[in-house]
Amino acid sequence: MSIALIISDRPSDDLAHLLRHMLPAVKIQQWPDITEPEAVTLAVLWQHPPGVTDEFPNLKAVTSLGAGLDHIIADHAIDQRFQQWRIMTHSLQQRMAQYVLAYVLQDWRNLDAYYQQQLNQKWQVLETDAMPTVGFLGLGALGAFVADRCLDLGFKTVAWTQQQKHPEHPCYQGRSGLKKVCQKSDYLVVLVPLNDATQGFINRQVLGWCQPHTLLINVARGGHINDEDLITALDQGLIRGAVLDVFKEEPLAENHPFWHHPKVTVTPHISARSDDNQTASVIVDYYRAISQSDFDEEE
Repeated sequence: MSIALIISDRPSDDLAHLLRHMLPAVKIQQWPDITEPEAVTLAVLWQHPPGVTDEFPNLKAVTSLGAGLDHIIADHAIDQRFQQWRIMTHSLQQRMAQYVLAYVLQDWRNLDAYYQQQLNQKWQVLETDAMPTVGFLGLGALGAFVADRCLDLGFKTVAWTQQQKHPEHPCYQGRSGLKKVCQKSDYLVVLVPLNDATQGFINRQVLGWCQPHTLLINVARGGHINDEDLITALDQGLIRGAVLDVFKEEPLAENHPFWHHPKVTVTPHISARSDDNQTASVIVDYYRAISQSDFDEEE
C-alpha cells in the first residue's frame, strides 16, 4: 500500500521525509510523480487537480492537508466510497489564534498609530477603548480555540453558530442571529466552513449590519466574501477595514483592487499551517486505521 501526497501550492519534501521515517515500509509518492497509482490507498490533498483520485483504483480514503474540506467536497470524483478526513492539530489551532490576536491587539492597542508617531518624533498617549467584542462567524474546532484565547486576554466574545454549544460564548443562530453578531462585534472573524449556504454570504447586506468601526478578519475561505460588495462597504464607511488571508483565487491576481486598497490588509494564506511533525503523525494514524480495517476484513 502507498500514500500519495497531492499538494500543489507548496513543497511536500519535508512532509514526505517525515512519513518515510515513520512508515519505512510504505511507499510515499509525491504528485505529480506517481509511479504506482494502483498501490495508493490514502491520498493527502491540498489544492489538488479535480478528478485526480480517479487515477487510484484501490483508494480507501482521502484527507485534507488542513482543517477545511471544501476542496474535497467540491471534487465530484470523490464520493462516499472513500472515507473523508481532515487534519486538525494543536499547532494549527495555536497559529490561527496567534494570527487573529496579532491583528486584534495591533489595532486595539494603537500600535500602528504609535509607529507613525515615532516617525514624526511625537510623544502622545492614545486612549484605548473599553474591552472590545470579538465576534466569530463559526465556532468549530478552530473558532472555539481562538475564542477561548480571546477570553483569556479579557476580550468579550459572541458567535454565530448552528446551535448553542459553548456556554462561555454567547451564540446566535439563523439570519437574525447573524445580524445580531454583526451588530455586536468590534472585530468580526470569519471561520465558518465554505458551503452553498456560506458562498458569498459576506455581502452588502451583512456588511451593512456591522458597526462603522468594525474590522473584518477573514481566515476561512475567500469564497465567503463578495469582493465587490466588500470594496463598496469599505469605500462607503460601512466598516473600518478588512484583514484578508484567503481569497477566491490564490495567489491573488496582481490587478486585484485588494492589493492597493488603503483599508485592506493582504496576507498570503499564512494564518494557520500545521507543524509538519504533528501533520505527519495524524497521517500515520489515518494510514494505520485503513490498514487495520483491511486486516479485520480479511479475518
